[in-house]
Amino acid sequence: MTIEICPNGVMCTTPGHTGWIGQLWNADRTCLYETVLETKPKQIFEVGTWLGGGSTFFLAKGLQKNGFGQLHTSETDAAMHEQAIKNYQREFPDLLPFVKFYLGNSLQVFPPALAVADKSVDILFLDGADNAEETVREFMMFEPFFHPGSIFMAHDWLDRADAQKMRLLRPIIENSKDWKIVRVINPPDSVGFVKAVRL
Repeated sequence: MTIEICPNGVMCTTPGHTGWIGQLWNADRTCLYETVLETKPKQIFEVGTWLGGGSTFFLAKGLQKNGFGQLHTSETDAAMHEQAIKNYQREFPDLLPFVKFYLGNSLQVFPPALAVADKSVDILFLDGADNAEETVREFMMFEPFFHPGSIFMAHDWLDRADAQKMRLLRPIIENSKDWKIVRVINPPDSVGFVKAVRL
């Protein structure tokens, strides 16, 4: 299957389909995919599935390339959640063994998953609601499960009029002795993307 990522974020897949709308830029998607290939994670958690054609797809594709691992991804919008599952069933059934879709707020649906995830989070990707306080609570939920070498990545890292979700978490990460920022993707290649490693 040929996959074409268009500049407007549409992922064109099988002929006859218009594709999926994706919210990540190509540089962001490449960073996610390459990070999975490099770090060989067993457990990935993602907040914000949307339609599954952006970060979810590239994280899952990396796991498939590695041949192991599980992506846990949450979405609060029931219609989006249902459509994402249908997209994978129709377009990429080979990725389904690597993805578990959760419907609901991450703060409610992930604690049971974390309890059985070998007490370990290898990669966390945050791209949830535009709510700075909630973003901090989400990050803190995962804090006990990080280990040296864990990777944290996030979209909307830079403050914009339409996105303030990382406003409170960003200074925590930037000033932390436990985390080292190893990459920031800025405009014009992204609207703001960060990758940090747990020391």
